[in-house]
Amino acid sequence: MKLGIIARPEMESFDYAKSLGLEFVEFDVNCAPEFMLSEHPEAAKNGTNLLARADEFNAAVAKTGVAVGAVGRWASKIIDTDGGIIEKEFEQVKALIDFAKKTGAGAYLVSVNYVPELSYYKNITAAIKYLNKVVEYAGESIKVATVNCMMGGNYIRTPEQWKLVHSEVPGLGIKYDPSHSFVHGGPNGAYMEEAFEWGDKFAYVHVKGVVQGSKQDEAKMWKYMDWMREFPGLEKFVRPELAEDGKYYDNPPAGLDAINWRAFMAILYKHGYDGMLSIEPHSATWRGDLGDRGLKFTIDYMRSLMI
Repeated sequence: MKLGIIARPEMESFDYAKSLGLEFVEFDVNCAPEFMLSEHPEAAKNGTNLLARADEFNAAVAKTGVAVGAVGRWASKIIDTDGGIIEKEFEQVKALIDFAKKTGAGAYLVSVNYVPELSYYKNITAAIKYLNKVVEYAGESIKVATVNCMMGGNYIRTPEQWKLVHSEVPGLGIKYDPSHSFVHGGPNGAYMEEAFEWGDKFAYVHVKGVVQGSKQDEAKMWKYMDWMREFPGLEKFVRPELAEDGKYYDNPPAGLDAINWRAFMAILYKHGYDGMLSIEPHSATWRGDLGDRGLKFTIDYMRSLMI
């Protein structure tokens, strides 16, 4: 296995990863700020803009020895209210896959937004159609993997959807983050069962810690975020609810959290997984010096589990 980190798509990220002794960086060209949707002006062409700089990134790879491990894009609308593919957004997806090919990345991480105006059946049908197009465009050199995060309305993230979608999209893998299984798996998560049953489909793994109390509701949190984005005037009413919910949730460094990483890694080895482990620093608590120390702790801890 190889250990890397999610980083900003900039040259400095390669030097930063090298200073930490990491082997790769992951670039997620999403739609921030506000996990922006694809119609945001800053996101409209951020895939094609990155593709135009591929030679710069290749030079950084050659200089540092740090690879581009994966490229991802989610939290953007790709399916419209009629169940069709939004071509403007798909152009950015294809540009990022082209960037991944040019820089030697092995994986493309993808999501599919749920459309409330459509039935569940039509949503699943639209997802299958879209994901087949992504896999076809990626070809054999890039492994396409659905993310199991619910950000941006993504819903192809649990066994319920995997059973319907993955059998209909040959070659499609799963980007798995055990912390996300706590959304539907309760205080102990569902990652052990999911890893046992679906680990042979794991194409890429995120490393992010989680602690969660019984009063936390991540699904509600993302619903509030969507409300604030659509109706900015609600923010003053919704923010206090988010702050209250945040008392019972955090993403501390892996190894200082509720996940049994030793057992999880054992299941990965059971399935013959020899891919990438990508660290995702993702906490409002672990910032600054504390965040730096936490990151170094996670690197040392995960290295101790890589045999």
